[in-house]
Amino acid sequence: MSKKYEAIFIIKNDEDNKKIEEVIEKINNMVISEYCNIFHEEKIGTKRLAYEIKNEKIGYYYLINFETQNESQEINKISIKINTIEEVLKHIIIRMED
Repeated sequence: MSKKYEAIFIIKNDEDNKKIEEVIEKINNMVISEYCNIFHEEKIGTKRLAYEIKNEKIGYYYLINFETQNESQEINKISIKINTIEEVLKHIIIRMED
């Protein structure tokens, strides 16, 4: 049975929207799509951070909802891969209620 999750990413803000789109594509293609089925995405946009993260005061917020079959292994793999993308300042993945 598949489990549903929500993930939000704070991406390093860049004046060039093309670079942000590349990071979003990297998240979707290289990380999430390998293990999961994305059923909703929302590009929230640029917001001021409550506190500095890696010397950044502004970040680009990106939200996705996805489902996966093998929850613990897949979520761990996703988090490890996301940590290798240097443009991602922070991320959190939470399980949604059924």
